[in-house]
Amino acid sequence: MSEADLVRARAEAAAAKERLLNSAQALQARLKPGALASDAWEKTRDVGEAAGGSAVRTISNRPVAASAAAIGVVALVARKPIARLIAKLRGKDQ
Repeated sequence: MSEADLVRARAEAAAAKERLLNSAQALQARLKPGALASDAWEKTRDVGEAAGGSAVRTISNRPVAASAAAIGVVALVARKPIARLIAKLRGKDQ
């Protein structure tokens, strides 16, 4: 191996070491809790925006079905208070 080859190999090794250190620093910055939380928030927001847009289009295209689904969900969630109200209206307190 000539002196020029040795110098070139050392320069390549130094450049590779510098790239490795830069990559490690970039990885450290991305793995900080704040950066991870920020990335997760951005992805969640993007997915939420996409889902919201899709929901709006679906509701616009089928308003009767969307209303029926909403009424069904409300009835399911509030079934006990609704049952008490019906019993009270019929004169049968529970």
